[in-house]
Amino acid sequence: MKRLRRFLQVPLPRKRMLAEAAMQLLLAWLVVRVVPFRWWSHWLGDSISGEADPQDAIDDQRARDISWAVTAINRAVGGRYTCLMLAVAAQRMLDRRHISSSLVLGTFTEYGEDRCPIMTAHAWLRVGRQVVLGHHDGRYAAVASFVRSYRHLGNE
Repeated sequence: MKRLRRFLQVPLPRKRMLAEAAMQLLLAWLVVRVVPFRWWSHWLGDSISGEADPQDAIDDQRARDISWAVTAINRAVGGRYTCLMLAVAAQRMLDRRHISSSLVLGTFTEYGEDRCPIMTAHAWLRVGRQVVLGHHDGRYAAVASFVRSYRHLGNE
């Protein structure tokens, strides 16, 4: 009941953004869980080795709003979505607004007590030089970036 009251107090534009985030997260969940990565990775943008900045990216408040909405929905469902699902959903929302972004996939390797390597993967989303979703402490090494670039046309 508390969540419902809070949701009802949210302004209409934010409610719309939350609804869009919920739909995009459901779609991202379905794609990530059911379809092999090689079949849908080309939808993420141009593949580049390492971490890349989208050339035309600018600081845009809408990117932070999208990050907020995707994170809020994930929190509301108990954190059931992975970092890749969150990044894919947010990137699709940025695409709809023609905001350049870079979805980055990275790894971190540590060694367990038995000296066996344990690799952890992580995905984060960048708009320009700023990480807007999937913040990490810099220990992940970028393996690949999927860049979506749009020529800046101003806020729509």
